[in-house]
Amino acid sequence: MRLIYRLRRETDGAAATITALFLVAAVGMMSMAIDLGHIFLVKNELQRAADAGAMAGALGLVARPSGTSGRVLSLTPSCTNAFAATHRVVTANDADGASLTLPTADVIFGTWDLATKSFVATGCGNPKAVTAVKVITRKDGTANGPVPLSFFGLLPGGYATKDLTAQAIGLTGYAGYAPPGAGVFPIAIDVDKVPPNNSTFRIHLNPNGADDGAWHSYTFPNTNANDLRQFIDGSKATPPIAVGDQIYVQNGVDDSVLQEINRQLNSHGGTWDVLVPIIPTDAHTGSAEVLGFAALEITDIVSQGGDKYIECHLVPDYVAPALVPGGPNYGLWAGSPKMVL
Repeated sequence: MRLIYRLRRETDGAAATITALFLVAAVGMMSMAIDLGHIFLVKNELQRAADAGAMAGALGLVARPSGTSGRVLSLTPSCTNAFAATHRVVTANDADGASLTLPTADVIFGTWDLATKSFVATGCGNPKAVTAVKVITRKDGTANGPVPLSFFGLLPGGYATKDLTAQAIGLTGYAGYAPPGAGVFPIAIDVDKVPPNNSTFRIHLNPNGADDGAWHSYTFPNTNANDLRQFIDGSKATPPIAVGDQIYVQNGVDDSVLQEINRQLNSHGGTWDVLVPIIPTDAHTGSAEVLGFAALEITDIVSQGGDKYIECHLVPDYVAPALVPGGPNYGLWAGSPKMVL
């Protein structure tokens, strides 16, 4: 009996020890879960503020000047406007229950390499070279203070606070994608006909291989004159096009389409801004690669006689609100930034 009593007492003691250890482990795991959840929540709040700030900054670079309407011409990107927009948006956000501050050094201007998907900080000595805004939000010793933890500091080797940062990059720059309904005109022009300034040139539409440009039907192989007229007058939404797409092109003249362009030109008061894709030189039959986009101001249409053409000039530093960045510099800025990180 004495042996049984001793065994029972030892068993009860071991069970109590195991239970105590289990409770300590359970409390530790629960404490870690609470702190980890806190860290995850604050990290998300910082990321949300960084994302919003980067988009605001990219949009601010090519923002329409205050008090203006209609097209934006001769735009000079403004890092001052971009920083102000970023600062306004980030500081309107909270993280861990407190408004964020944004150090000047955490708004970084630079370029985004589309091929390598990498950011290079350049500063803003040449605003027209800036295509990306990187924003860092933080809760650490630099700004906003580290995140306090409730339980990690009680553990061996633990810590009572946690430094957190988040970052995002907003991309602006030259047009690389025209979404559905962006109004891209059904004429493509040869890359060697895009002048480096706004001098007047002509897009000849004679049915031969040296027309300086060609009709295009977007990515549709079969588009008739009625479709083209509807794209031109806006009664039919234009399809999406991106740099690198293959679009269908053809030579020749369709009088009814030229007449519709002439009607639209007159309705716009004798000058008309249109967005056009750029294609390889003399690629006027079958398909052609979209190399980029440009803005043209049409000033005259000659729709009769042996030499039918559209007279126009490139509009430099034109902002197209609906277009998305990602293309080379043909003078057409994308007015809708996108996130790249």
